[in-house]
Amino acid sequence: MIIVHYQDHGCIYTLDDETKELYYAPIYKDNTVNLSEFAPVDLASVDDEYDVLSIQKELIALNK
Repeated sequence: MIIVHYQDHGCIYTLDDETKELYYAPIYKDNTVNLSEFAPVDLASVDDEYDVLSIQKELIALNK
């Protein structure tokens, strides 16, 4: 599992290995992450869809 973090996002991202769907998990105030809390990113609810799609493309490239 490859995980990426962007300083201003407040979460970490990964991909589903089979579907290449983008998932996120929140980073808590104490800088911990619960890896069982990954949920699919809902493109309809994000502020910058282009930014999220760029993250997805980066993770796909890293997985090759």
